[in-house]
Amino acid sequence: MAALVAISMAWQAAADDLTLAGGEQRLSGTVISITGDGVVELASELSPEPLSLKAGAVEKIAFSAKQSAGEPATTLIELINGDLLPATIESLDEHRLSVVSPDAGRLEIPRESVKSMQFGIQRRKVIYEGPRSLDEWTVSDAEAKNWLFENQSLVSKGSSSASKVLPLSRQFIIRFELKWQQGTIPNFLVSFADPLDAKGEPSNRYYLQFGGAGLEIKREASKGKRYNTIAILNRPSDQYPDNRLQVEIRVNRDNARLELFINGEPEGEFADPIADIPSGSGIMLTFHTANGGAQEIRNIEILEYDDTRRRHRAEDRGDPRSDSLISREDDRWSGRLLGIRNTAEGALFIFKMDFQDEPIEIPEADVSTVFLAEKEAAKPDQAAHPFVLRLPGDGALRVSSCQFSGDSASAVHPLLGPLTFRRGGITAMERIPPTPKP
Repeated sequence: MAALVAISMAWQAAADDLTLAGGEQRLSGTVISITGDGVVELASELSPEPLSLKAGAVEKIAFSAKQSAGEPATTLIELINGDLLPATIESLDEHRLSVVSPDAGRLEIPRESVKSMQFGIQRRKVIYEGPRSLDEWTVSDAEAKNWLFENQSLVSKGSSSASKVLPLSRQFIIRFELKWQQGTIPNFLVSFADPLDAKGEPSNRYYLQFGGAGLEIKREASKGKRYNTIAILNRPSDQYPDNRLQVEIRVNRDNARLELFINGEPEGEFADPIADIPSGSGIMLTFHTANGGAQEIRNIEILEYDDTRRRHRAEDRGDPRSDSLISREDDRWSGRLLGIRNTAEGALFIFKMDFQDEPIEIPEADVSTVFLAEKEAAKPDQAAHPFVLRLPGDGALRVSSCQFSGDSASAVHPLLGPLTFRRGGITAMERIPPTPKP
């Protein structure tokens, strides 16, 4: 009984948010466990006893526990199965990599389980997070009556627009979630890097348009051809059964490229076809709502972005039988990473190049990315680990189950073995849909 009282108090303080299969329904409560066969046990005010949600009923859990304000990890470790672990390197020798994770503590990882390491990881600076109120957006007097602020969302009940000027960096990420009323055809337009010129005037800007026929990212130019398509997804709105769409766009104005993610899945990287790159710092929301239906935008995040580590991880690493090291200055060496050791001045990398007899010592501050030689190792069965734990700093680990107890959580990883996490260090847990067979 005491345990149930403690769980009830935890639920009242802060609830985990569960998205059920199909995305149309949600539950709140405190997650107690997720078993290997997918059953989720939930303490909820709906029942004096914990609820058992059958396997496959829960698609995603967003955990309520606040993250610690401790030191963030400085390295992103990629395992051979594609999982990502943010951690700080302690040492590396011939057999193992020793790291400290801010969320899982000290870990010993077999060297053959590590694919790559990206160094100098910094927490992305948040430029904007909201919406927090309608007052922080610029809205014309004529359209103010069509806007509402409800449940941390901007809700449009008619044709309306709202804008905001932000200190956008040259590279930035914009994320948001769109939702529309059942039985209506959505009509959203979100512009970014927008100079917010007078309406009707040609402008250098990007915008995303989403309607009944699909989604399109377009480029408006102030000279020449005014409207230019950058990316198009012919995916009708009725293919989103929960009438909800999560969008992430990574904008690099230095190399004129954009990356698009829909509901967390990559849709591709696209080039801006116009030479005069948009330099504006505005965001504009333009919604056209028919027949009194409601459209809303929520969970808007705009972050500073540095694509160096993603670019290095995606590059050709050279001979997979050798270790490779990429410096901050984009120098590339092939050979053998003999070890990493900590000194009073920081970590030192002992690297023996193919064309030198003596190894050299490289400070961590000069290292961007390391690829370790690939060995013949059996990769774990992904189907046996259908859940992914999301950690701060782009962390993602596949597990078969997870048990929660107070402020900690435990799981077994196919490469790292048994793990114990701070509950506050797990931001979300998602079910990975099975890959369709050919």
